[in-house]
Amino acid sequence: MSSRPTSTTSQSQSGWTQTLSKALTSGSDWSDKDEILDVLYWGRQVLALLIGIVFGVVPMHGIFALGGYVAISTVLAHQFVIKYQKLDEDYLGGFWEIAKEGFGAAFATFMVSWITVYSSLHSN
Repeated sequence: MSSRPTSTTSQSQSGWTQTLSKALTSGSDWSDKDEILDVLYWGRQVLALLIGIVFGVVPMHGIFALGGYVAISTVLAHQFVIKYQKLDEDYLGGFWEIAKEGFGAAFATFMVSWITVYSSLHSN
């Protein structure tokens, strides 16, 4: 038996590292629409976790925290695609497609992290 990784494992590792490299490089070539949508999905997950932690520490609560998360998440996702990656929003299906990509799952991540941090730091 060889101890080398299989080609599938090697390809999947190089696939996600290449995608991460493209995501961090401004103006990358996104010939595969699904790839940039995956980057938006996972980027929102990370952003939601960070915003949830910050809002829990600050402490933000109520409609201001919810509205703040929605605004920050939507604006940053849109700016990432339009300004940083220099893509036409119509290539991805318009503004609403960018706004809703991964929103539900990221909102759940935000809520869990925000409530957990807020409750653990600010409970009596």
